[in-house]
Amino acid sequence: MPIPVNTYPKKPNRKIEHKPVYQKEQASASMKAERHYRDKGGRPISLNSSERIPLERTETGEDIEITVKSGVIRIAASQSKHAEDITLAFTCRADVFKFHYPENLELSIEAVTDTTYTVGSISKVEFNTSDAIMDWIIQLHIIRHEKNLESRLIKLFRLLVSRLGKRTSEGLLLEHTLSHARIAEIVGSTRSTVSRTISTLRKSKQIYIDELKGQIILPVD
Repeated sequence: MPIPVNTYPKKPNRKIEHKPVYQKEQASASMKAERHYRDKGGRPISLNSSERIPLERTETGEDIEITVKSGVIRIAASQSKHAEDITLAFTCRADVFKFHYPENLELSIEAVTDTTYTVGSISKVEFNTSDAIMDWIIQLHIIRHEKNLESRLIKLFRLLVSRLGKRTSEGLLLEHTLSHARIAEIVGSTRSTVSRTISTLRKSKQIYIDELKGQIILPVD
């Protein structure tokens, strides 16, 4: 009598996908950003100064609300994950920052200072006609069309102080500085030209910069 042989269904071969290196490097950052869309009031995200993570779209295409608990963040955009990014906006604790995620762009958040913030989604019913990113884009566009670089820089610093700074007895105070390369990207110039022009503005006492504290003071007219 033949001995029965146990037979089991063959398991299908698993196809192993090898992700590109850049996907592995960004995986933790993407997961960190994505999980905060699960509900409207996500858990706080904390970033160190200069740290950057992608800002993912909501799955249902809802608009986005960023609430900064402390610090200042920069919102940037690029057309792909490897393209040079451009500055769209800044936001800080005092802002109510609501916007529609732009089509065909990838957004990221960069901490200008040590920062804690939350990301939530907003239904179309809740969201009014204002868009914080578009408001910033218009202001930065106006600045870039000033005739000379000195005017562009002064207007940029005044915009940053009005949105992110405060008035003190010494003048209008911005408690953080941007790199000259970043300023050049915003105003449409080069880093070296921006550095020379800022030096000229300091010599003419149109701005004061505290290198140790990383602060900018604009004198009040």
